[in-house]
Amino acid sequence: MFKALSEMSPSAPCVFVFSSCYLCGLIPCKVEHDDLESDDFQKETRKCFQKMIQIKNNRFLVVDEDVLKFKERNKEQCKADDCRFNIQQYKNNDISKASGIAVILSVTSPCKQTYMVCCKNGDQKGVSAKPLEQPLPDQIGCSKHEAVFFMEVIPGTSQYRFKSSLRTSSYLSFEAGPDAELIKLVLREVPQDVVDENTIMRLQPC
Repeated sequence: MFKALSEMSPSAPCVFVFSSCYLCGLIPCKVEHDDLESDDFQKETRKCFQKMIQIKNNRFLVVDEDVLKFKERNKEQCKADDCRFNIQQYKNNDISKASGIAVILSVTSPCKQTYMVCCKNGDQKGVSAKPLEQPLPDQIGCSKHEAVFFMEVIPGTSQYRFKSSLRTSSYLSFEAGPDAELIKLVLREVPQDVVDENTIMRLQPC
């Protein structure tokens, strides 16, 4: 996954490593000392679980084509693949910036697998479901990434928030659309130390 530049002089004060994973593309990451870990994410191979993501009014997050939105679901409808999220944990090597558990969220359906990423449509920042064409990478060679979110537990509760690693002041949130029945998943900027109720979600067993 990573390749050191063997052509560098042995006396060089630092080394550069490159990630060639399909998620990051080719991104150089500077490491001040070659005996220290780089600021990256490493997959926790035994820490992947499947949950449904729920907000108030019995609405569950579902993937509809490339759109992520919340729909009312009964017990039978919750058996559908489009609302069962695989939550893959990653070890965050940048301890100084640790904020919750680093995760990538994906959904597997009979036809395809998608994963959640930050996106931008004009001036609007949001999230979308992107086709997953290869297995999730074992290592991501950057400390900020479109698909990595920090899962934070709300103290004293069993509720969570998901903070973007790419846009560090933004959280996954829900927002009503022009149609009263449409509640979209969006990316909302939240001031530090403020808990926006629209960012609070529950993880329910599948």
